[in-house]
Amino acid sequence: MSLLSRNSTEVQTDGARKYGWLARRQARDFSVLVGSVALSVLLTFVMLSPTGGEIGGLVAYLAGGLSITVIVTELLVRNERLFGALRLQPRLIVAFSFATVLGLLNTLALSAFMFVNTGHDLPMLLAIVVFAGGVSIYVAYRVAERVARSLEPLAEGVEQVSGGRFSARVPEAGHDEVGDVSRSFNLMAQRLQEAQTRQAQLEEERMQFTAALTHDLRTPLSSARVMLEAIRDNVIEGQEERREYIRRTLGEINNLSDLVDDLFEISLIDAGALKLDVKPTPLQKLVLESVEGMTAAAKMKGLDLNVRLDDGLGEVVVDGIRVRRALMNLVQNAIRHTPADGSVTVSASDTGDEIKVKVQDSGEGIAEEDLPHIWTRSYRADPSRTRDKFGMQQTGLGLSITRAIIELHGGWVSARSTRGQGAEFTFGLPKKAAGARA
Repeated sequence: MSLLSRNSTEVQTDGARKYGWLARRQARDFSVLVGSVALSVLLTFVMLSPTGGEIGGLVAYLAGGLSITVIVTELLVRNERLFGALRLQPRLIVAFSFATVLGLLNTLALSAFMFVNTGHDLPMLLAIVVFAGGVSIYVAYRVAERVARSLEPLAEGVEQVSGGRFSARVPEAGHDEVGDVSRSFNLMAQRLQEAQTRQAQLEEERMQFTAALTHDLRTPLSSARVMLEAIRDNVIEGQEERREYIRRTLGEINNLSDLVDDLFEISLIDAGALKLDVKPTPLQKLVLESVEGMTAAAKMKGLDLNVRLDDGLGEVVVDGIRVRRALMNLVQNAIRHTPADGSVTVSASDTGDEIKVKVQDSGEGIAEEDLPHIWTRSYRADPSRTRDKFGMQQTGLGLSITRAIIELHGGWVSARSTRGQGAEFTFGLPKKAAGARA
C-alpha cells in the first residue's frame, strides 16, 4: 500500500471514529430526553388517571416542548459570539439559568394548558415559578463562582510556568476533574523543572568540558612547538639531546592523537552512531591482551601489574575491541593514580548469567565527594593536573567512554573507594548478546 493510500485510509478511519463517537453521544442525549417524556407520562397516568384524550394532549405538548427546547439549546451552545465568548463563570450562570427558565416555562405552560384554573391558580403558579427561578439563579451563581474560584490557582500556575517559573505548584484538593487537572499540572511542572535543572547541569558540564579540552589540546601543542622551534633554531647541542627532543615531540603528538580518538569516540556515542561488532570472544584472552597493552606503562612507573582469572572462563558475546578499550582505560586510570612500588590487580569471574571484571589499585583513592562525579567528562578532583610526572595524558574522557561502552553492551559499571586506601572499579557484562545494542 502506498503512503498516500495509507494516509487516506488513516484519515477515513479517524473520521469514522469521530463521527461514531458523536453519533453515540447524540443517541445518549436523545434517549435521556425521550426517557424524561416517558417518565412524565407514566407518573401522570399513575397519579391522576387521566382520560385517553388528556394523555394524547400531554404527549403532544411534551413532544412540542421538547422539540423547542432542543432547538433553542442547540442555537445557544453553537453561537460562539453569544455563548462561546463568555468566561467560565458567566457561561455556567447562563447555562444554569437557561435550563431553569426553560423548565419553569414548560411547567407553567403545561399547567395552564391542562390542569390549572386560569382565574385563580395561574397567578399563584406564576408567583411560585418566579420564586423558584430566583432560587435557581442564585444556586447557579454560587456553583459557578465556586467552580471559577477553584480554577483561579490553576490559571495562575499556568501563567507562572509560561513565564519560566517551573517551580510553581497548585493545590491538589478535591477528587473532581479540577483536582485531576491540578495533579497533572503539578506533575508537568515537576518534569519541566527537572528538565530545566538537567539542562543547566548539561550546560555547566559542556562549559567545563570545553575548558578542559582546550587546556588538554593547548598543553601538548605548546610543548611540541617549543621543542620543534628549539630543534629548528639549533638551540639543541648534541645528537643525543636532539633525539630526546624528537622523542618527546612524538610523544606529545601521540597524546594529541589519543585525545582526538577519544573525542571521535565520544561524538559517536553522543550521536548514537557507535556500532558494536559483537561476537563470541574468549574472556581470558580479552583480559590478558588488555593488561599486556599496559604492562610497559606499569613497569615505567615501578608498579606490580597482576592478573587473577577464575578457572573455566569461557566466551562472552561482546565487541572485543570496544571492551578491551574500556578495560584498558580502567587499568590506565589505576596506574596513573597509584604511586611507585604500588600494585594494580585485574581479576575476572563468571557469575552465571554475566561476567565481572574488576580493577583494584593501592593508590591514593578517591574522595567521597568526588566519587559521584568521576564518570563526568573532563571532571578532575584537581583541575590543574592534566598529566602525571610520567607524561601519561589525563584527558578526563576515559571513564566516561568506559561507562558508555559497557552500557551499550547492556552491562553496568561501578566504583568504590576510600581516600588513601586505593580504588576498585567493577563492570559486568551479560554473557549473551541479548543485552547488546549494535
